[in-house]
Amino acid sequence: MRQIALLASDSSHLPLLTVFKESGVTQKYGFEIELDVVGGAKAPTMAHRTSLIFAGEIDFVSGLHHETYRARSRGDKRLVYLAQTQNRWDDRLVAAPEIDGVQDLRGRKIVCHSKAPCVVGNFTTILKQFGFRDDEIRIAPIESMAADRRNYVDKVVAGEASAALVDMPFDLYGKNSGLKIIDLPDRPVIHNTTILTTTGYIRENRENVIGFLKALIETIHFFKTQPAKVVSILQKNLAGYYMLNEEQYYRHLQTEWAKLLLIKPYPLPAAIQNVYELDVAKDPNMARVAPLEPWDLHYLREIDDSGFIDELYGA
Repeated sequence: MRQIALLASDSSHLPLLTVFKESGVTQKYGFEIELDVVGGAKAPTMAHRTSLIFAGEIDFVSGLHHETYRARSRGDKRLVYLAQTQNRWDDRLVAAPEIDGVQDLRGRKIVCHSKAPCVVGNFTTILKQFGFRDDEIRIAPIESMAADRRNYVDKVVAGEASAALVDMPFDLYGKNSGLKIIDLPDRPVIHNTTILTTTGYIRENRENVIGFLKALIETIHFFKTQPAKVVSILQKNLAGYYMLNEEQYYRHLQTEWAKLLLIKPYPLPAAIQNVYELDVAKDPNMARVAPLEPWDLHYLREIDDSGFIDELYGA
């Protein structure tokens, strides 16, 4: 059975991608997933993602939300997005008991699980929507991809920070540690498991592309409709990675991700505009790149028009 190499940009992508690898769905399409995460031996840093995919050492990347626009602004048009599995921001804010809302965090230290623009940039924008000035925003992002992410919650518990922006299931870990979950406004984003490959790979591996996307869509269906099996897969494969053993964390992941995952993984226009503006704000040269340029939804549309997705859900 052929192997398809998939690289996740961050461990926050693992709830879906672990089920993609371990559910058995891919075998129906004649392949198995070889899954790696940035920070591991194959891709020690974010910078390795493009070099690996251009070298043909990986087939698909999950993530790479900003480099694609940056590459196109330099004239390199090889990177292309094929699907977006969620359009809503899923980061959670946990805070010390004395914090009653976002407004109480003016000038206070907030530790953050990632320094990526789609995390820090979006969170900064939300704080400014609440009227925060630049000098009132104190975000301390992650320094190491290999860090124990419980530490960000633990720093708040220890009084070293007033709040932490975390991925699930660390919001539940924070709640269990006596912290508050502070509601954040909804925000459309290109985030987490955005599926990317190269124009050369698509040209030479059409069958792989179609099979990969069909298996991904069917995995989303599995995630939504087989909660007990998903929880079992997540706990077995991620307990050691997240350093959280209790089943409640994986029930939480299944429940919350099932709400976010798209039956038809098309990007939301507002989400594309969001990531585009985050890039253009950092590099005006990207203004030459139209927001939709890196997106090729032809293959997803072909699958959708065939009735494949509707049949999965009995529509």
